[in-house]
Amino acid sequence: MKTDRLPLWILGFLIMAVNFFPLLKLGRGCVFPYHDQLDETLLTYVLSGKYLGTRIKVLPELLGGVNASGMQPAAVLFVPLYYFLDAYSGFLIQYAIVFAAAFFGMYFCVKEMTGSSILSLVAGGCFCMLPTPPVYGLSIAGVPLAFYCFLCLYRKKNIVVSGLLLLLFGLTSHLVLIGYVILGFWGLALVWMLAGRQRNKWLWLGFVWLTGIYVTVNRNLFLELLLGQGSYVSHREEMVNYALPLWETARNVFLNSAQHAESLHKYLILPILLMLFLAGLQLGKMEPERKRRYIAAVAGIVILAGIALFYGMCKSQPVVDFKNHQTGFLRYFQLERVYWLYPAGWILEFVLCCSSLWGDDFSQNSQEPEDGAKKNLHGIISSLPVKSLVLCILLYPTLQEIKENSYFYMNVNQLNNGSGITGYISWESYYAEELMQQLEEAIGRGPETYKVAHLGMSPAPALMHGFYTVDGYSNNYPLEYKHRFRQAIAKELEKSEQTRLYFDEWGSRCYLFNGATGNAWMLGKAHNVVYEQLEFDWKALEELGCEYLFSCGEILNAEELGLRFMGYYETETSYWGIWLYEIAAYE
Repeated sequence: MKTDRLPLWILGFLIMAVNFFPLLKLGRGCVFPYHDQLDETLLTYVLSGKYLGTRIKVLPELLGGVNASGMQPAAVLFVPLYYFLDAYSGFLIQYAIVFAAAFFGMYFCVKEMTGSSILSLVAGGCFCMLPTPPVYGLSIAGVPLAFYCFLCLYRKKNIVVSGLLLLLFGLTSHLVLIGYVILGFWGLALVWMLAGRQRNKWLWLGFVWLTGIYVTVNRNLFLELLLGQGSYVSHREEMVNYALPLWETARNVFLNSAQHAESLHKYLILPILLMLFLAGLQLGKMEPERKRRYIAAVAGIVILAGIALFYGMCKSQPVVDFKNHQTGFLRYFQLERVYWLYPAGWILEFVLCCSSLWGDDFSQNSQEPEDGAKKNLHGIISSLPVKSLVLCILLYPTLQEIKENSYFYMNVNQLNNGSGITGYISWESYYAEELMQQLEEAIGRGPETYKVAHLGMSPAPALMHGFYTVDGYSNNYPLEYKHRFRQAIAKELEKSEQTRLYFDEWGSRCYLFNGATGNAWMLGKAHNVVYEQLEFDWKALEELGCEYLFSCGEILNAEELGLRFMGYYETETSYWGIWLYEIAAYE
């Protein structure tokens, strides 16, 4: 039992040191998934940090000016990092905080649930290594932390600490990503307690406290999206929801989770069901606390299956038809994001099953038979080494999945082999600061005095450098601007129905889509792209304020289109190779 009572949380610092070693070794040569992270969400922090302390209502850098509330980061507490530090340093510190919260939140949550330091260490180590995007703050990584606070308040202990941790969670997670889910389940628990005539003022105060934090942080969002007091109509009014087959979708989510919430739990499902079955055979002999954990484990698997079914229902034809006939919040709110509980939920379910099967302490033998021979055999089977071996066998496939998908593995691979073999795009290569500086010098004017557009590439590197762009990626910008921008690409959209639907029925990526490269935006210098017979409305682009074009490929008939070629630019480390054109020559 002594092993299972050690303060193994200390090993969390060792796990952090190992995880961050390749990142620190690589510096700006480190790699992170760019999709929806480096190309969009990170910029909400950078731009919010740039204007921190001001009362600016419109961010002028992209899409003709985006309402500041529409670019609110997922974790407002991290914004000051991007005011005082450069984007790379701020992001790395943010990741460190998210990583630490994931480990220690899961560790102490499991410790509170099971009393086992070993299970807590295993759960915390697995959870913090999941490929959770740091840009979402604690919206995924902080779920166990929030549940730990709930348990403490339920048991009327660590009240002040729980209140402070809830404040941290509320300021580093987002209401529309996970907050409504946490508050929803918390509210259901309160209703359940009322029905059972249980009283607990701390749980009620905790619920009110967290709700108040979210309302305060999102007050502008409430006014603009819920109460209809926005200063513009969002482009999301034209978003079209598509239906998916209910049972197939529910099954896929149950096995694999869904976008941005990789839980890598597929190989945990069978061990969980097996342990639930074996523990169920012992139900009549269980002590009360262990029985409560078994009931919680059964309820947990039902909830996890229910989340998958709920996702499938939200994507079903009747629900989709209803949403498409609505306006405002009801049209585009993604209620199915309940599945963001999956990364934490499946790990918590696994350790609950282990605790239900093996008793109060991972290293403690459960009740042994009185017969001598059976007693010796039972003692061996229920000993710590044997339990540890069984745990490793059950977890091995999942540990492999986590290893191969983790940021740690990506960066060790990058450190050993480089992008030439891995194919990864590093921070330095993606943002290409030296290349952006060359373009600024070639134009020879302050970036705030003109606007640029991008062809075949993401505008994120230019925005990170400080350029102002007519294009951009935003999940909430004016519908009127989308229509104006569409005028510039209308003829090119006609060349590809798939690309037209992508822009017209989603539109969050407001890019120069075209018939040649469709909706591609990651065409680096190795792609050797060439454009010809482009039919953009250059006059419409000029009316948006665009004077220069950053193209990932050469435009063969540039002069015929009224474009002045200003040179080709690339650096040894840049992912991009850019042909620079001036649009002001258009007549």
